[in-house]
Amino acid sequence: MEKKCNSNNYILSDADTPADFVNAVESATHREWNVIEHIVPMSKAKIRRVLGFYLTPLKFLLRHPKAKNVLAWQQFFGILTAFYNRYLFHRRLSITIMTFIYRPKSGIAGKIFYRLVNSAISSKCVKRIIVFAENEVEHYEKLFPKAKGKFQFVRLGIPVDDNDYRDDSLASQDYYFATGVSNRDYDFIIDVFTGLDSRLKIACPDVAAPSADNIEVMSNCFMADMKRHLFNCKGVVIPLKNLNISSGQLVFIQSMQFGKPIIITDSGSTRSYLQDGVDAIILPNDVNAWREAIQRLDSDNTLHETMAANNRRRGRSDFSIYGLGEKIGNMITDSLL
Repeated sequence: MEKKCNSNNYILSDADTPADFVNAVESATHREWNVIEHIVPMSKAKIRRVLGFYLTPLKFLLRHPKAKNVLAWQQFFGILTAFYNRYLFHRRLSITIMTFIYRPKSGIAGKIFYRLVNSAISSKCVKRIIVFAENEVEHYEKLFPKAKGKFQFVRLGIPVDDNDYRDDSLASQDYYFATGVSNRDYDFIIDVFTGLDSRLKIACPDVAAPSADNIEVMSNCFMADMKRHLFNCKGVVIPLKNLNISSGQLVFIQSMQFGKPIIITDSGSTRSYLQDGVDAIILPNDVNAWREAIQRLDSDNTLHETMAANNRRRGRSDFSIYGLGEKIGNMITDSLL
């Protein structure tokens, strides 16, 4: 969606921003919000995606000199708006950054990247930084002490998808499904499935195809096609790398909506949402433990159906996009200009 109104409040997004989210923010803040979207599909070249992150905030500041309040759905739109404003524009802004995720980089480039992010989020115009895992508040306050007090935890919500993605031919393949780019350990999950009778499909553009016959990597599986594969799978596997980084929520909440059992790495973000044995099988990244969990789901129909039913209920009731917008709106109201 794209929404424009006579207001100095802006939501900056790199996706189709749900109307329910915008409506909830407006209801909570009692203000109208413009929505500006810059969408570059994952199928496009990486350089185009990176340039979009850097140029969109600059264009925003140049084209909207009267902007006062910014809610950045895409974190780098908020980080770079704050950075450009601190060193180039010097305007009075109130910026809230959503979905903050920081992964340290090595070498000189890593040091430059850290200083850029640190300089941006410690600036006076950044009022709040939203994270989607409870443990991340303390983790990021240690990494960025100048921004201490700005990090706040909120549980993610997504729109309910009632589309029918049923595909009997695909479902008959009886496969587990893995998808997502951020913080995934696909080498590990390939090791888990290598030698098993169970099938695995991976939807990610950055994974090399393994030699195992029971594992398929799809480099061009996005949006509706990705949801079709998710909807028709036997279960969802989410192997995570860095346990301090919030990741996997979009996939496991969508999986819950579709009523899929989940096997996921034990991490702070996982425990902020899911209960082991009820919503998911939560495990450390141990190959044998994951193989046992897969074999358990394959053989225990009661566990499979109970977890599927529970997830379908919770995915629709506990993680709504309207609820997310309402929580964010209430949090930012006192810092609006």
